[in-house]
Amino acid sequence: MQKQKSPFVFVKVLLTLMLAIVIIGGGIVATLWAAGVPIEKIAFWNTEPERVAAITLPMNWKPIQAYTKVKRDDLQDPRTGEINRIEVPLVAVKEMSASIVGPDGELATQPVKMAEKTESGIILQLQDGTVITQQQLVKLGGAFTQSSDIIGRVVKMDKSPGFAFSESNFFVQGTPSGLAGATPSGMRAMTLEADQLAGVHRISMGEQIDLVANIPLQKLNRFELSTGSRLPGAELVVDLASSGRNQEKETTARLVARQAIVLTPVVKRVSTETSSSLSQGKKLLSVPVEEVVLAVAAEDVAAVTAALELGATVNVLVRSGRLESDEVSPTVPEGMVAVPIPGQMLLAYQTIRTGSFEDPATAYVRTINVPSQTAETSNWITDLSNLVGRVPRHDLPATVPIREEDLMPFGTTPGLSGATPPGRVLFFLEPEGLVGAHAFEFGQHLDLVASRITDESSGRNRGGFSNVTLSRAQRTRVEPIADDVVVVMPVHSPANPTLNKSNLSKEPASAQLIVAVHPDQVTKLEHAVAIGSGLRATVRSRITAMEEKELSETPTDSVEMRRYDPLSEATRTDIFIGGSHESQLFGVNR
Repeated sequence: MQKQKSPFVFVKVLLTLMLAIVIIGGGIVATLWAAGVPIEKIAFWNTEPERVAAITLPMNWKPIQAYTKVKRDDLQDPRTGEINRIEVPLVAVKEMSASIVGPDGELATQPVKMAEKTESGIILQLQDGTVITQQQLVKLGGAFTQSSDIIGRVVKMDKSPGFAFSESNFFVQGTPSGLAGATPSGMRAMTLEADQLAGVHRISMGEQIDLVANIPLQKLNRFELSTGSRLPGAELVVDLASSGRNQEKETTARLVARQAIVLTPVVKRVSTETSSSLSQGKKLLSVPVEEVVLAVAAEDVAAVTAALELGATVNVLVRSGRLESDEVSPTVPEGMVAVPIPGQMLLAYQTIRTGSFEDPATAYVRTINVPSQTAETSNWITDLSNLVGRVPRHDLPATVPIREEDLMPFGTTPGLSGATPPGRVLFFLEPEGLVGAHAFEFGQHLDLVASRITDESSGRNRGGFSNVTLSRAQRTRVEPIADDVVVVMPVHSPANPTLNKSNLSKEPASAQLIVAVHPDQVTKLEHAVAIGSGLRATVRSRITAMEEKELSETPTDSVEMRRYDPLSEATRTDIFIGGSHESQLFGVNR
């Protein structure tokens, strides 16, 4: 009898086939997923989620180096060929600032009141009720929305990918790329070796720094001459012959650059150098060199160069990067007043500048707090604006307050011409020809007399007598040369233009005494100097300004000068011996 088939056979076969399909399909999907194929590419159902309405902002997909122009390749994703963008959901757009081009062509910024997506695109309603489209939007929250506003601009710093662009990322529109565009106006880009600057390895791009050099005392004069400084550097250098100190090790601090900007931090490059030897001949060597690029003020270039050429140690001082609003300015206690004091010696007849009151090592204006009554009693000038542009009437030491009587009147021109009193002319005297020339100070009034020796030592005298012998003192004639001579420039002053300031000469420094004399006395004074007469001076009493005003109408008595005749008190005796006779003088040695 034929065996009847079970009705569950077909069910078993169907389940077996389905199980096989699931196992084979799962294996294929697992294999493709392991190979990196996205699951949505092989799924037969739609896995793409619903996209949230958002405004897109351009961003770079690869790093952009500082001081370079943004190119389209920096924004374009090579995998899709489209501009790489970051999405900002519409729900987050509310209350963000939106910038559009106004009627006058300028950007107008307002907060976003509402944003929504329509069939025609995304629209935004601003605070004043203006409705704009996404295409009209220039900036959203300060970030650019159009790639055309980004391409061609020069970035200030290295730009990392994944962030949108704002105006703070760029230099001003039209700035060229490279160091020329990165260097601020009025400054110069200097490439320096890193080993010449102490502490330069810890600074970053864009930081502001000061450069302070430790100048050896022995080289300070050369540094001041190279930089054109008015500091009397030669006066600070101790004579090596009279000092046992090591001039190479003793240094003084000088600020050589203020508010320099780091354009490029320390980078390494390979320098090719030639080496030669007898065994190997000439060969090229690759030597690593560390360099840094700084933007330095044009007036500081000479000081930085001179300091490095002299082999001075240059220290890097990093300035604070905090906002100025956080800085607390020093306050003057009640009842006190801040008196500016010069940070360096002020030379006579040279214009006082703001830098004269800056400390040579910090360039900050130096002041001292003193009681207001003390400043008023001492007649100290407390306002810096009343000092800048004035001309000192004598050398003013550093760290000492300045009085009004220390300065020439307002409007006085700098130099010797402004220092010459009205109605007088300048005369230059060699200090060797004037006794005590090195002791005279600014503004002293002198009376000059000259003495010379006559040729009447022997032979026939004026009375026809022979064998008359006179001493050197008896043959000396004294006569007045000039009265009321004013000392304009002492010999020892560092401001003396005749001072030999060159350290190349082995001869000691020499200077002339500059005095102001009346024009009618120049000829007589010049004749006395030409014939080698010995000049002597008597110093007049110095009077105060008030006494000078009271006695301005009273003529000042000068020293009375009389001609001295050494034979006026001598007695002559004629002695006759045989047929000859001779004359003898008595009383001339008394």
